[in-house]
Amino acid sequence: MSGNGKVTLTIDGKEVSVPAGVNVIEAARHAGKLVPHYCYHPRLSVVGNCRICLVEVEGMPVPQIGCNTWVRDGMVVHTESEKVLRLREGVMEFLLINHPLDCTICDQAGECKLQDYAVDHGSGITRHEFEKTKKPKNVSWGDRVVFDSERCILCTRCVRFLDEVAGTDEVGIDQRGDSSTLIVKGDGKLTSPYQMNIIDICPVGALTSKDFRFKSRLWFMQFTHTICTSCARGCNVILGSRDNRVLRMVPRVNPDVNDHWMCDFGRLHYAFANDPERLAAPRVAGKGAPYPVAVQRAAALLEGARGQGILAVASPFMTNEELHSLKGLCDALGVEDRYFLKPVGEGDDLLVHPEKCPNARGAALLGFAEAPADWPEKEWGALLYFVPREGADLPEELLERAKKKVVFALRPRDADVLVPLTTWIEKDGTVVSAGDRVQRLSKGITFEPTLLTERVVLDRLRAAVDAEAGKAADTAAQAFTRLCADVPAFGELTWAKVGLQGAPLARQEASA
Repeated sequence: MSGNGKVTLTIDGKEVSVPAGVNVIEAARHAGKLVPHYCYHPRLSVVGNCRICLVEVEGMPVPQIGCNTWVRDGMVVHTESEKVLRLREGVMEFLLINHPLDCTICDQAGECKLQDYAVDHGSGITRHEFEKTKKPKNVSWGDRVVFDSERCILCTRCVRFLDEVAGTDEVGIDQRGDSSTLIVKGDGKLTSPYQMNIIDICPVGALTSKDFRFKSRLWFMQFTHTICTSCARGCNVILGSRDNRVLRMVPRVNPDVNDHWMCDFGRLHYAFANDPERLAAPRVAGKGAPYPVAVQRAAALLEGARGQGILAVASPFMTNEELHSLKGLCDALGVEDRYFLKPVGEGDDLLVHPEKCPNARGAALLGFAEAPADWPEKEWGALLYFVPREGADLPEELLERAKKKVVFALRPRDADVLVPLTTWIEKDGTVVSAGDRVQRLSKGITFEPTLLTERVVLDRLRAAVDAEAGKAADTAAQAFTRLCADVPAFGELTWAKVGLQGAPLARQEASA
């Protein structure tokens, strides 16, 4: 043992220190080497059934599988010796014997390890002279997953995920030899709310998504590292888009938030961003208007209501930077009644949080109180309302008690001034996820080129009602810097410190 829980070994001539207890595959990563593997996954049990991770270990008489070989001090490993490369070529030949040549129509093309390793470790020829074994194709495993048995290499990642992580134990292996195939137990339909993770971890094209199936080739898509906003967990995701429309979301690894996984609901909950019925331009008195006209009219309504009281209702789907701009506007107008609506529902013990919004915590930290069950019996001169994306709305009776209404919404509704909302994937910003973790949203699409983010509109409103307002922030990063200087809970955070993995709030404030 090298000390500090480290082990020192040599991999392909390079000495490397790695945490004790890791296998050779993970040790090789530290040395900048990729040992090919199919069945191994760092969050699943080791089964050692694909055999392509073979390596030579000095002192051992035969090559070992890297996934089930644990490091020790002084170990010397060869991952690219002549014998190892020859053995991997043989493994690839066996895996491809019955595999169909349908890469051109396979959704996994472009992110398929069978393709990659066939190029890197295959011979480029086949000695198989017989007809390939035919197995079931296009098998529905319910309303989300499609199975193609001919493409399956029986790595059992899906079996282990559903058993060990999702806890449903729904998939097993039927038949024997080259007739072996995966089956869904019971009625053949998956029930797990996390079942689509087996698509992500399938190293080949055997499991595909009914939602994404045949939508686009990967090389025509753009990819954005952001987070899911369907609940307060804030699962880290990679969002794929094309022609400024969202096509899919898949989990992005973050051990502090969602590990390698995400729930199916969050994964599939993006259609509202593509909705052609979305509000795409402001409206004043029910008619379309450019932003300058809408801002001036909204400013006039809010200024005129100063003495009659203004009710401001924020949305927990807003970013911290947008909420900070709203706070500044409320301060300038002397708004005392500041609330936000928080949609809630059921959670689970894995990832799903009962708060069905990404930033209720941020709204509270920015000085907005959770909406009461019983609203005060009073009238307001104006209502400044950010309609939650879903799950909550102000009661009609309360809306009627506001003489004038300035409303930000995704879809058309009654208001004196109506301003379009943007979705989470159309802007940069931060939210405070479960566990008081600050995480970043990243812009990935432009639904409508003329749309302005809520932060920009609010800063313009502030300038229209407050002659002393300073210059507005040009970017979300600048806005976050101002926020951190103004709100102690954000402590010494910076845009760079938050990064793509997030960072915790100042602990002394987080528990307040």
